[in-house]
Amino acid sequence: MSAATNDRLSIEGLSHTFLDALGGAVSWHSAAERKPLEIDCKSPLPPKLRVYIYNATYPPGGRTMGEHKIQLIVPGQERGERGNFDASGGRIPLLVGFRPDLKIFMLWDAELYVDFSYSRNVQIMPETVFEAFARGIARQERRLWTQNSEIVIATDARHMAEAILERQRETLKRLLGEKA
Repeated sequence: MSAATNDRLSIEGLSHTFLDALGGAVSWHSAAERKPLEIDCKSPLPPKLRVYIYNATYPPGGRTMGEHKIQLIVPGQERGERGNFDASGGRIPLLVGFRPDLKIFMLWDAELYVDFSYSRNVQIMPETVFEAFARGIARQERRLWTQNSEIVIATDARHMAEAILERQRETLKRLLGEKA
């Protein structure tokens, strides 16, 4: 795939890529062509995930050079409507971006994104993505326009389980008021 074309995967392609990264840690999953993807995981991963996965793009202009972004749109959300991630049924929402040509996943703190506008952008710096490509996993502190900051985690498929556990630890630390 060409880096210049910002190639995108279908919902089904994104889902299969994520499921493949988890491998034997998956005990059940919903239909891959439906968004969000629901997954039941084996220990030590959280038992029930609801994965909102998006293609990560890095368009030129308007942003920091090479910055990657995903655009938040949840199922049923129309232009002009506000969106939220569904945490019902004991499922933990996981907000994920994927860059197909590098095969790198990015995990944001889904709980920080509530009542968001249609097609809201969330970003990650290119250095974090390329560090994950080189080392397998990377993290970035991202300041938000609110008083919060978040830790974004980038990972390759080999480190997906570790990245999900780290994502959960960072969310818990934020909720408990601990420093990153």
